[in-house]
Amino acid sequence: MAKKKKSGLRIGSYVVRPLGIIIIAVLLVALLVVGALIIFQQVGGQDATVPEPSPVVVEITPTPSPTVTPTPSPSPSPTPSPTPSLRSATIRSLGEIVVQQELIDSARTETSYDFTPMFEYIKDVVGNADYTVGDVEGPMDNRADSAYSGADPFNTPPQIMLAMKDAGVDMLTLANAHSLDMYFEGLQQTIQNCETAEMDYIGAYSSQEAFDTPKIVEINGINVGFLNYTTTLSGRLEESRTEAATYGVATTSNRNVYSDVTAAREAGADVVVAYITWGEVGQRTLSAADQQLAMTMSSAGVDVIIGYHPHTTIAAYWLESQLEDGSAHRTLCLCATGNFLSNITDRYYSSGVIFEFTIQETSAGEFEITNPVYIPTYVWRYENEENDGYEYRVLAVGEWLDEAPEGMSTEVQNNLQIVWQDIQDAMALGNAGATVSAN
Repeated sequence: MAKKKKSGLRIGSYVVRPLGIIIIAVLLVALLVVGALIIFQQVGGQDATVPEPSPVVVEITPTPSPTVTPTPSPSPSPTPSPTPSLRSATIRSLGEIVVQQELIDSARTETSYDFTPMFEYIKDVVGNADYTVGDVEGPMDNRADSAYSGADPFNTPPQIMLAMKDAGVDMLTLANAHSLDMYFEGLQQTIQNCETAEMDYIGAYSSQEAFDTPKIVEINGINVGFLNYTTTLSGRLEESRTEAATYGVATTSNRNVYSDVTAAREAGADVVVAYITWGEVGQRTLSAADQQLAMTMSSAGVDVIIGYHPHTTIAAYWLESQLEDGSAHRTLCLCATGNFLSNITDRYYSSGVIFEFTIQETSAGEFEITNPVYIPTYVWRYENEENDGYEYRVLAVGEWLDEAPEGMSTEVQNNLQIVWQDIQDAMALGNAGATVSAN
């Protein structure tokens, strides 16, 4: 008879009966409950007494801070003084202004004289420099008993000074062939009118002291000494007061260019510029005698020579000379400017040049003359609206070669082309290398 198989959980060779399984389960549940109570008391039970843990003392030995040697700040380098820029100045010189009777009549108004319209087309050119010098032939004497005249003797209304100043002229040269046309008194009135108009002037003087004092003008920080001479006085010197010959007007007889240049240098002049009336009316080359005079002025130390009186344009040259101390010297010489304003319409007389040069400081602190430039000019004369006289306008020729001013005839516009070429041909005869400019 087979044995009956025993029921229960078999673990290896053991068999756990159902009752045993129940007992084991109960014990496991009890253990879980007890464990949960213990954990509850440790975490947050109010009646649990939890011994405080003994403090743990950790002895820390401080590490000494490293010694830091401060890095010295570098001493600031001194700020270098800015190198001053080299100084320079441009000077422009106008051609001759001969106010003949037709120009006086044209400028006359009901109560005065107005020359301003004659400069309206050229004023921007005249004043386009650091300093501009102009020449008016003869006195500008407005004394009550003096009559204005556009022929020998010349006497121009002083209102022309206002027009010239408005156009940018800074200085007038007063030593010319007609300076004494109204005698010594007329020359003194001209000086007074220049001072009233606040116009610089050179070549005429109101006293011996003024005659002996060098004329120095500071232009852009450069001291420029100005000289002005005439070689002739149209025969009126003997008829004037003796003061006219001693100090009234500067001539090549009562002045010495060597002494004048020395005095100007001692007074601080960096550069010396001389304006001179010489030559003969109408000549187109400088005579041998005047060439020698130019070399004398150069050897005296004059840096620039501007010539007047021929009323035609004569070329510019570099003159090489030797000073009294044996050193070499170079002078820029424009032999003649031609006419800036006149009633003459003949070829070569109705035109002239505005002549420009630059004074340039060198790195050695000396000054040299550079960049000669010439601007051809022309006097446009046309009938006024009443057909009883003329209007006059000075033109910078190069500005009107392509398009003429309103009202200009074809014949006159063709003259502009001729003048443009004539003046370039005349200037090409010199060795100065001057360049032509429209303005």
